[in-house]
Amino acid sequence: MRKSLIIGAGQLGSRHLQGLVKSTEMMEIYVLDPSAESLRISEEREKETAHTHKIVYSQVWEILPKSFDLVIIATSANIREAIISKLLNNHKVTFLVLEKILFQELEAYRRVSDLLIENNVITYVNHPRRMFESYKFLKTNIKENKRNIYTVVGGNWGLGCNALHFLDLFVYLSGNKIQDINISLIDDEIIESSRKGFIEFTGTLTGHLMNGSFFSVTSFKGDSSAITLSVFNDEQRFIIQEGGTPQIYMLGKTKLFSQENFNFKVQYQSELTTNIALQLLENNSCTLPTFEEARHSHELFLKAMLEKYNKISGLKATTLPIT
Repeated sequence: MRKSLIIGAGQLGSRHLQGLVKSTEMMEIYVLDPSAESLRISEEREKETAHTHKIVYSQVWEILPKSFDLVIIATSANIREAIISKLLNNHKVTFLVLEKILFQELEAYRRVSDLLIENNVITYVNHPRRMFESYKFLKTNIKENKRNIYTVVGGNWGLGCNALHFLDLFVYLSGNKIQDINISLIDDEIIESSRKGFIEFTGTLTGHLMNGSFFSVTSFKGDSSAITLSVFNDEQRFIIQEGGTPQIYMLGKTKLFSQENFNFKVQYQSELTTNIALQLLENNSCTLPTFEEARHSHELFLKAMLEKYNKISGLKATTLPIT
């Protein structure tokens, strides 16, 4: 029987659990969190789905088996490196899925990369928009070898915490890595995050991909509002509305820029984790970016945002308190 482990049973971890219990392959699923309340929430959500898997909840490491087919680490970023180190020093892991932002310190990326290679762990980073059928559809419709302009605009949606999801989406849609990131249009204000002990930013992040494509990612101050994403080139216009009434609006030169509308489907983590487990356990790979693929964007982003954080705060910090 396959063995899986979720470390971190909070809001996101409990959704991963809901996804795992929908798996058609029988598993022993372990859920580890020091918080009894988090475990209680996970158990409540697990019981919303009928299944026959064996579920074990624990606040301590000692009861865990020595090997796992799949481990999902859904903790906050400030403790993720320590969790990975403890896990791999005491357990054999075949597949590992990590939440973002991966780490708050640049040197952690090198240390963890070495650890993953040393232990031969196949590792992916959970940037789930790559798995959305609607973004797969979008990718097939964007003409290749184009210099695109990518934009994301929304209100107070957590630029520090979530911008990397969109940077990864640009990489996925274009097939090109991030080349540079500019933080000059980020607002000169550090905002207290809704997550205690972490911070947030507003303003606009800009940059380029390796093929010369330009991107901008904006989180306005004030009230939260739905995210709108666009992809423009000389022959095509795509506007993607993720919130409200989700839609993809497509305009192209071949049809004289007349508008075509397509439904946009938001896919939730509880659904996506089912597919992640299926892909990994049956095909030994999945649609998510690998650790090394994601590392490039994460390091550029963290370096740029650390520069902004230190400029605003007057510190010389090497750790950025985002998650």
